[in-house]
Amino acid sequence: MNIKKYVKENPVVAVAVIGGVGYIAYKAISGWIKKPAAKQLDSIKNEVQVLEKTVDPKTGVTMKLTRSAGQWKLVADSIYNSIKYSAVSDNKANAEFQLKQPMNDLDLATLIAQYGTKQLYLFGIPDGDKMTLIGAISSGELSKDALNKINANYATKGIKFRW
Repeated sequence: MNIKKYVKENPVVAVAVIGGVGYIAYKAISGWIKKPAAKQLDSIKNEVQVLEKTVDPKTGVTMKLTRSAGQWKLVADSIYNSIKYSAVSDNKANAEFQLKQPMNDLDLATLIAQYGTKQLYLFGIPDGDKMTLIGAISSGELSKDALNKINANYATKGIKFRW
């Protein structure tokens, strides 16, 4: 059977086949994209558990949260609400301010874990798949200048992570 002839005679079937193949490809690719965010979040949750048991060599004391996990959830939600609508009605100054709140590595790891994975939007339309806080900030939500200010703030507090 000649495929070109069949497609000319049955364009609806051809469109349906192309659409089906496209949908299957989309689902496969989106699965590959979503897995890294989930693995990253699991890794951060494991890091929180490790940091809770880590003894600070300078003080000889285990690292403690400076706020409760619930308070870090509120900070994470504030960051999300400040950046969720890329390019429209976002509040990057607040996101920068909130990202400067962690006082130690455990605070930052807890903030990232409390953020979880969230959907960002571009003009009200979902922009890619759900991302962790690291993915959202690394995707360009904040300017290089803002990230440099946050990194300088972390350096003064002894936080090892850099954006």
